[in-house]
Amino acid sequence: MAHSIEGFIHPSFSIGGGLFIENIDEDDLTLIDPAFLPQLPIMDDYIHNLGYYKKNIKRIILTHLHIDHAQAANEVRNRTGTKIYSGYLAHNPPYPRPPTAQRTQEMARKSGLSSEELTKKFGSLEVEPIIVDNQVSDGDMIGSLRVIHTPGHTPGHISLYHSEDRIIIAGDSIYKNVFEVDHMYLPPAPVSIDPVTAVVSAQRLSKIKFDKLLMSHQDSPLVERARETVEELVSNNIEQIRTQGSVTLK
Repeated sequence: MAHSIEGFIHPSFSIGGGLFIENIDEDDLTLIDPAFLPQLPIMDDYIHNLGYYKKNIKRIILTHLHIDHAQAANEVRNRTGTKIYSGYLAHNPPYPRPPTAQRTQEMARKSGLSSEELTKKFGSLEVEPIIVDNQVSDGDMIGSLRVIHTPGHTPGHISLYHSEDRIIIAGDSIYKNVFEVDHMYLPPAPVSIDPVTAVVSAQRLSKIKFDKLLMSHQDSPLVERARETVEELVSNNIEQIRTQGSVTLK
């Protein structure tokens, strides 16, 4: 069963980043995208309320290495001794990464946060080097989750598929009603290294048999007609590429 932890905040979005937990059995938890370091108490409280302990975290999966998904990964590993899985080896090689820390700070200030408030709530906006213990590839299994290679937002971005529950955890490969945009959309150029590749990745997701879609930045998950909705989203974006040669938000 997948749990989406609410209560996280984000310096650029009105809706915070999503941290997900997959419990395989009573003492085996998978932590997906542990978000900002100062917000770990939210995770701790949630796990405790579920009746688990930090020692039950057996693995950490990073869908990608942006700060709002990966900043707390090292601290969680230090606390639990668990391994980190990712589709990209952190900082080796380095990659150009929209949005930069400067860009994130600019977006945060536009939302009304001062530099002092930004530091208090999120700490540094840089991600320290993360040692990825297991680099995964398309089709690999991590516990009960199958890895789906979905680059575009970043190189090496992965999504995760639970076939028994027919759920996809999409990371930042798809957004829903955030960033002052009131519909579902694929990650655009200001926050993605390759928006066209992001369309191809979403198309791959649309071919999988799933009913529910969890996104890291969403007002709510899709729990009905998720695959059909993604198919329509992909079709609209492909038409944009054909007619305009690029992907824009509407």
